[in-house]
Amino acid sequence: MKKQNAIDAMRAAFTAFGVGVVKGNPKKCIKCRKPIKRGEHWRKDTSAQDPTYLERYSVIQHANCEGGNG
Repeated sequence: MKKQNAIDAMRAAFTAFGVGVVKGNPKKCIKCRKPIKRGEHWRKDTSAQDPTYLERYSVIQHANCEGGNG
């Protein structure tokens, strides 16, 4: 019989998509460094939980950010 493996979703890395300002999200885009504003679409990437410190980190970027000055 094969052993079953389960993934603990609280420890896995994940990506979330959304619109506008959300409490608890990073405030600035990681690429262009401009603030996330109301009505703007974004993508947030969250790391897997660090086994030593039991913490995670998140970065956010505009959905269509090119990272330039324009």
